[in-house]
Amino acid sequence: MRVLVCLIASIAAFVGLIAAWWFYWPVWQVESRVKSRLADPAAVHFSGVVYDKRTGTACGYVNPMAQGGQGANGGSGGKTHFILMADGDVRFDPKDPVRGSTLQQLEGLRKQADYLALAYAHCQRG
Repeated sequence: MRVLVCLIASIAAFVGLIAAWWFYWPVWQVESRVKSRLADPAAVHFSGVVYDKRTGTACGYVNPMAQGGQGANGGSGGKTHFILMADGDVRFDPKDPVRGSTLQQLEGLRKQADYLALAYAHCQRG
């Protein structure tokens, strides 16, 4: 009887580890790809990372400001939204302020609108 209980416990632990690997492996790959695009990949914190197996895209937040310096986009630090496309390209939320001449303001708004369209297309849950 004791051998049977140990065998069942071992199988349950094995299945649990495989399930944890199955769900976390894509997230780990996403975090690795995003880290490779950052200036200081050692000083990052991820949150809200979601991988869509149907489209091969992922979305989430990265905070590369654990020690100081610049953020993911080269600007100020803090939490930055990202989209990892299926082809491996990483897009970061453009946090550029909308300033300057009318044409510069329109260009800044176009960048933000393009990013929001990507986020709407690839980062919806459910």
